[in-house]
Amino acid sequence: MLHGRHQMNGSDTLVLVFQNAAKPLNDAIPGIYSGKITQPEVAEMHERYTWMKFAQRVPSADYFFVKDHFSSVYGWYLIDNGKFIYEQFNAELTAFIQEHGYKRVIAFGSSKGGTGALIYGLMNPLITDVFSLIPQIYVARFINKLCPDEKSLFFGTKKGFEKQVDTILFSDALYRNYTKKKLYFYTGTLDIQFDALMKYRKFLSKKGIDSELFLNRSDERHTRLVNQYTPFIFGVLEDLIDQSERRIEQHVVTVNPSVRLLKEQ
Repeated sequence: MLHGRHQMNGSDTLVLVFQNAAKPLNDAIPGIYSGKITQPEVAEMHERYTWMKFAQRVPSADYFFVKDHFSSVYGWYLIDNGKFIYEQFNAELTAFIQEHGYKRVIAFGSSKGGTGALIYGLMNPLITDVFSLIPQIYVARFINKLCPDEKSLFFGTKKGFEKQVDTILFSDALYRNYTKKKLYFYTGTLDIQFDALMKYRKFLSKKGIDSELFLNRSDERHTRLVNQYTPFIFGVLEDLIDQSERRIEQHVVTVNPSVRLLKEQ
């Protein structure tokens, strides 16, 4: 179940890179639904890993590019054709981290990858840092906007499953083994689930879980919030690897202890 590409540089720090939903896969959803695109073809699309350039530029950590080939297309590292997979996935992730003896583990990703990084950052006590970019908090609502006619690819036919998916981040099951860690979010005021993320941060706060928000006030939306701000994103990720804030301070202004505004707008 845990599969992907492991780049080993001899470090005791691991960056788990959860993949976003790339455009070729999104465009393929109708063809997958109709049977015109085969699973071997989908598997080939999943081999195009994102954030590889950062890993090549910063070899001071090991990297595992986590593949999300579930539910015929992808499954937010959470679902597979009408069933939850996160407990088994987390068990395999724990075994992988322990097998390789990693002392620090950073969960990182954007969009559905941001959701994946968040889910396992919350569940897994071996993950020490989380950097979640523009995550989907309500996954089912996002699927309904993305592909309402093909949503059975993800949810199957199980009655009530869609609602369970939509509320999974508010489920107590994810927080049973939570340990204190650095938890960063990045989003923009025009992102499709900006309001949902603000609500979710309040939910975390009520649980006693601290998080920090990097807020972009530009007119950019979702994908461009990532693609147009890679120097900032790379800086945060490299600071997490180095356990520093030197690069972060170059890009943000601190509003309060839990919110920082990007200088570049």
